[in-house]
Amino acid sequence: MSEKVRFDQLISGDSHIREPNDLWWKAMGKKFGDRTPRLVDERDRRKGKYFYNGIGIVKIGDIEEEMAQNFPEFVNTAYDPAARVKFQEQAHVKAELINPTQMSNIMPGKDTEMIRGAAAVVNDYLAEFISYDTKRLLANAVIPMHDVDWAISEAKRAKNKGLSGVVINTVAPHDCPPYRNRVYDPFWATLQDLDLPVTLHIITGRVLDPLLYAETDDERGESPALMLALFSEVEISLANDFIFGGILDRFEGLKVVCGEFELSWIPNFMWRCDQMQEGLAFLLKLERTKLLPSEYLKTRVYHGMIDDPNHRQVIEAIGADQVVWGTDFPHIRSIGVDAQDKAVELFGDLPRRDQEKIVGGTIAKLYNL
Repeated sequence: MSEKVRFDQLISGDSHIREPNDLWWKAMGKKFGDRTPRLVDERDRRKGKYFYNGIGIVKIGDIEEEMAQNFPEFVNTAYDPAARVKFQEQAHVKAELINPTQMSNIMPGKDTEMIRGAAAVVNDYLAEFISYDTKRLLANAVIPMHDVDWAISEAKRAKNKGLSGVVINTVAPHDCPPYRNRVYDPFWATLQDLDLPVTLHIITGRVLDPLLYAETDDERGESPALMLALFSEVEISLANDFIFGGILDRFEGLKVVCGEFELSWIPNFMWRCDQMQEGLAFLLKLERTKLLPSEYLKTRVYHGMIDDPNHRQVIEAIGADQVVWGTDFPHIRSIGVDAQDKAVELFGDLPRRDQEKIVGGTIAKLYNL
């Protein structure tokens, strides 16, 4: 840990809590029974510690085990707000925007009623968590998009409970129309009116996370392709719905955040989208967007990164105003108590003004901190 504070306003734009394994069973078990996300002790006749998430049975360990492996000095920071604030003070982190963990793996399911109930439980849990210190602890509500009317109501409830933004499914859930469909327009209008940024966070789409599901040799054989699909899933919604589908043109005050997809994909994505607009639109029968597609990535969409080694060239292409750095604490790849040193290592060769935007200024502006 560095003894020197390099940034006075170091804010993580993407951190996490780790929901207790029994959170949903305690709150929903009587109503939903076996449909409830919960601990189970067997998968395909293999004994162990597993979790049923409404889609399937996945590998899981105790919160304490996971934290002890990654951050032995901060085992309870994943679920204890007092411990989390102490960690922030030691790491010289001014604040964190917190997202859930297990709820992300519940969102892609098809049990609409259960998923809505699970999300409401998590949103109440997050609101209680951040109430310990609302200046240091911020959180995104979770809004599954199976039912637009419910999504609007829950977004309003989340705002009233002090949550700062919303996380929705990266792509529209199974059996739902794509986001470009006008049925969702009242929801985008609500977020715009409430000034709630919307995050498309990795793992909340339709591609299932192989880190959780892959256990046998056959399952692990598909893991590389599934991981790559996870990392690129956000491009589907951005291209089909938010850009060419007209959402960003219809709702010019809507703030869209790509959560944990890093930056390396952006230059190729911008080039291909511009190519479609400028060279292929007449064949694809695409409606012309108000801006060149690449301009949305530079002005309307915000991009979360943790430790992408190619960040320098992408920041030069899209500007520091659109980049939000997050530590991803306390997940497996995350940055811990050395956050100040890591920020200098990553961004120290950029102009000081850009450094300050990336490590805190942009997220503060985005969420009106």
